[in-house]
Amino acid sequence: EKPTADDKYGDIFVDTNKSHEIYKEWLAMTRPAPGPNGERRPLWFKRAFKPDESTYYFDSNNEK
Repeated sequence: EKPTADDKYGDIFVDTNKSHEIYKEWLAMTRPAPGPNGERRPLWFKRAFKPDESTYYFDSNNEK
């Protein structure tokens, strides 16, 4: 929606229902964890700050 006279700098509008629908579409395209080697996230995925490799796997004491 376009700004109106009473809008101030930084005012935003977010259609949370539409956002949630997009999220559900994305979720339908994803695969559940654990991965093929018991991973919670792929090792090959590039990240700006790569965490310790142990964080990529589920803890043997905890379930998913």
